[in-house]
Amino acid sequence: MRSLTLIITALLGVVSANPIETRQEPSYVGYLVSTFSDALPQVHFYLSNGNSATSFSLRNKGKPILASTVGTKGVRDIFLATNTARSEYYLLGTDLDINAFGFSWDIATRRGSRGIVVWKSTDLVQWSSPSLRIIEEDTAGMAWAPSAVWDDATSQYYVFWSSRLYSSSDAGHTGTASLDRIRYATTRDFATFSAPQDYAAEPDTPLIDQEFLRTGADSFTRFLKNETVNQVYQENGTGGLFGSWTRVPGYLRPESPLEGPAAFADNTTPGRYYVWLDNYTQYVPFETSDLQNPSWSAAGTSGFPTGLKHGSVTPLTQKEYDAIAAAYPV
Repeated sequence: MRSLTLIITALLGVVSANPIETRQEPSYVGYLVSTFSDALPQVHFYLSNGNSATSFSLRNKGKPILASTVGTKGVRDIFLATNTARSEYYLLGTDLDINAFGFSWDIATRRGSRGIVVWKSTDLVQWSSPSLRIIEEDTAGMAWAPSAVWDDATSQYYVFWSSRLYSSSDAGHTGTASLDRIRYATTRDFATFSAPQDYAAEPDTPLIDQEFLRTGADSFTRFLKNETVNQVYQENGTGGLFGSWTRVPGYLRPESPLEGPAAFADNTTPGRYYVWLDNYTQYVPFETSDLQNPSWSAAGTSGFPTGLKHGSVTPLTQKEYDAIAAAYPV
């Protein structure tokens, strides 16, 4: 990660792909949650009740929006990506079905899917058929929890995911792997990708489930899960995605195991931010009004659905909100 200084300049124009802004855009009238369920690993949509950041309704009469017919035919860790113009949308998901016959976490991390499931739309209503896009090398054990960040300067997406790597001489992945790390590649169309590279790899800490929150023109907050202690921590960064990062001491909520952060800004209250954390059963919402010295407290849960899993929260324009509400009734 430290060796990528040649592309820092280009990254200064990067914007979050779901996109999240420090300033609260008056054009955002609500939120869309893209998620899945353990029992039914398919894509589910929840739409906010008005512009509430904590009250949501399951859409499409309770049925999934999309189902994977590729790879394992299960999809988890749903992420909705878009560009600045909001002219295209991509739903990304981990190609993983933990309910499949013979499933084991050991096999899933040694010889799991090296691809992600992708759907494309231009209106959030009509979606393409699912595609399985291989993004990892043969040495990787899996590709988990994809997310993406759009870069205005180069008109492409930076795609991130979690993986662990095996020796090139260990074709069967029977030996000891590297620690989990965050990897990345670039793409313009989610059909072809650059060669994968390490993004965040620590010598003593396995990392998965990275989530970005944009905080300025070239600054971000990011959240990562430490797999050793099953806790999520926060880092604040300047200089773009490949700039300098400062760890916020401790963990967001150290009293219980948590994963799969989904972070976003409040549409109506400037300076308020949310992180949803998956307690291995469902999301629990937290909020803060200070990202530099945060005290993440429990957010209100009146109207907050049960059963929400690792996904993403996207602010919506009126056009987007109305299209989803019409196409996917309660």
